[in-house]
Amino acid sequence: MDAALHPLLSSSEMMLWSAGAGAIGLIVLLALADTLYSRTRAASQTLAYLALCWLVVMLLCGLPAALWPGLKEPLGMAQILCGPLCAAVGSFGASKWLSAHQRDRLMKTSLLAVTLLCLAGGPLCLLLSPAWRLPVAGALAIANLSVVIWLSVRATQLGDKLAWGLAAGCLFTLPAQIGLYSLALNSSRPPLALQAAVMMAALLSLVTTAGMLWLRNRQTRQLKQGDVSQRDPITQLYNGVAMVQKIIWAQRRRQRTRRDGALMAVMVFEPERLLPQIGQAGLNDLYIRLAQRMQRHTGAVNPVGRYYDRCFVVLLETMHSPRWIRTLGLRVASSLRRPMELPSISGRIRITPDIAVGIVHLSAADKDVDQLLHEAQSVAEAARGMRSRAALLDPETHAAVPVEHAELGSSWRALRKAAKPGASSGASTGSPRAKAGAKLPRAGRPRHKPA
Repeated sequence: MDAALHPLLSSSEMMLWSAGAGAIGLIVLLALADTLYSRTRAASQTLAYLALCWLVVMLLCGLPAALWPGLKEPLGMAQILCGPLCAAVGSFGASKWLSAHQRDRLMKTSLLAVTLLCLAGGPLCLLLSPAWRLPVAGALAIANLSVVIWLSVRATQLGDKLAWGLAAGCLFTLPAQIGLYSLALNSSRPPLALQAAVMMAALLSLVTTAGMLWLRNRQTRQLKQGDVSQRDPITQLYNGVAMVQKIIWAQRRRQRTRRDGALMAVMVFEPERLLPQIGQAGLNDLYIRLAQRMQRHTGAVNPVGRYYDRCFVVLLETMHSPRWIRTLGLRVASSLRRPMELPSISGRIRITPDIAVGIVHLSAADKDVDQLLHEAQSVAEAARGMRSRAALLDPETHAAVPVEHAELGSSWRALRKAAKPGASSGASTGSPRAKAGAKLPRAGRPRHKPA
């Protein structure tokens, strides 16, 4: 049923929804100010989404139809289209916000599917009979929101702390959407107290969502600009001291929450042999390109740092299964070994970086940070002689195993069991073929210290 058939709002309802429009409009104005101040694409996308949410609330509550009775027909059509359109923009933004393309294939596919469904389903609702147009549009929007809630909770389990805030905002949005569509569909207005509850739910939803979007945008800006005291001056990654602190915190969290993860070391071998050809400026450009390629695969929520000049370290805490160690190790090694053009003394030169990737599972609580970093570097050095240039430390044999041969299993529990002293041979990460890998020292201090 279209809003055009609904009775006009009473004076108290007009006051309530006018106050709600002003409160939500203030949030939109703050987003506009942040967009003008930061001038980033993320802030512009946040402004567009919040403005669409304001429009949805206004159209579904019936305030525009009460103010301009002559526009009932176009307002009724806008009422049908606004919900799925806003839901599509929201799920698309959530995909970027959660770094779905870098985190999880299920998350990426699900968010893309509901976004396309709402984009196509909104206009198709106009082809239905008038009695079914608004209910189907509302069902699309609510289904989209349910998927975003589920994937936001999933992101929290993968280590994204800010995703809890997005999940909370979506939980406030759910009763607000149900209430607004009930207002638009029912021919008689519900009690004023119930309408006030719907308006408050919508306001809380937008306040929470806007706050989380602002925090993530601020986090991204800080990551790009960098704190001088914690950043490498060339690559703008975390420096060695900052990465050591983050690994210490990760080990403490692991003891408290039993969250699993891995430490990845990327070694660049013999970069000094390139100095006569590309000079120091070209070598710095090489490090910058390698850092950018790493970040594209590891995502915004996994800290990446430059431990020292030719060693990069990645702290991985967002992998939901050990199998992602293999996938990520192969992706990073393959990406970093792709040829790149660098400025040289005589023009531009095409080189293939000599790199290797070593991965150590964060399982042994008795290992300190120096031991973990030493093992990760040793595994990377052993991986230099392997075809894939990516290796994993076998917790049982203490040998460097090519990641493509590692039997990681589908759960972290099996990998933790393999890391315990005296674990059975069936829990080893190495296959019989892979156990001939390079033997590594069990202890010792790292050969290199962060600059």
